[in-house]
Amino acid sequence: MGLLSKWVESLDYEYEILSSCTRHQGHYSACEQCIAVCEEEAISIVNRQPVVDHNKCVQCGKCIVACPVQAIAGILPERKISQNQLVISGQHIPSSKELLIYYKKGIQTIIGKDEPSIQSWNQPIEEANKMLRELGESPFSVSVKSVEQKEEHYSRRALFSLWKNESKSIMKQVTPAKWRFNHEVSNLQKHYTGYQFSNISLNVEKCTLCTVCERVCHKKCFAIGEGHFSLSLQDCSSCRLCADTCPEKAIIIEDKIVKVEDTILPIYEKVCQSCDQTFQTLREHDDQCVACMKLKSVF
Repeated sequence: MGLLSKWVESLDYEYEILSSCTRHQGHYSACEQCIAVCEEEAISIVNRQPVVDHNKCVQCGKCIVACPVQAIAGILPERKISQNQLVISGQHIPSSKELLIYYKKGIQTIIGKDEPSIQSWNQPIEEANKMLRELGESPFSVSVKSVEQKEEHYSRRALFSLWKNESKSIMKQVTPAKWRFNHEVSNLQKHYTGYQFSNISLNVEKCTLCTVCERVCHKKCFAIGEGHFSLSLQDCSSCRLCADTCPEKAIIIEDKIVKVEDTILPIYEKVCQSCDQTFQTLREHDDQCVACMKLKSVF
């Protein structure tokens, strides 16, 4: 294959499930968020892992936005922007999460040509505005407004500037597709620092300090240290791998916007009254280690 053929081939792309997908990372992951939002039914679970049917996929970008760990590589379609306003068009209806991303890009006004077109986006707009209020932000401004194509006149300097910008746009379009993948933009935590989009709590009566949650969490939200167990949730992506994997089902996850607040739980060091071995626990009243308690429950 010649260089030209390779270059032309590189311009094309298909959505791709990356190894960072929680179903690749953990056998017990039950995540199906990409499947839930795909209206084309182009994603299915094969041998416990998501697979994209490229014959059905229309590359609408909904799965990219929905994935909590940005594990679907591809190009999120650009929406129409006019004078720093998001224009309601015939494209796929955005999710509230996608609208929140545009908000942090400075797009805080949404316009439609008439009331019916605005109504078609009503649900995600209302959801986004509710979340914005919880984040301490002003809601989107929504109005009926037509976008007219005006005849524009340019000075010589402005004309050269326009040509320069257009040439950059063309060059961007003819670069290899994978260089233009923008799936990581859907990480809300990067846009709204100081807030977490999930509230995670630990049932100390069930937790055995097995460290599974600490090992599976790539965001380092769990840390079992000397004398304490800490939960730091600023970077939590709500992937739920910790809750799915926890053998004691001691992790509770609630979809809720709250200000970031670290939780520190004391760890007690005890001597087991049954086997005389030292053990660690989150419960001050424990007098037996986990192994002895489970053995006792069998008999």
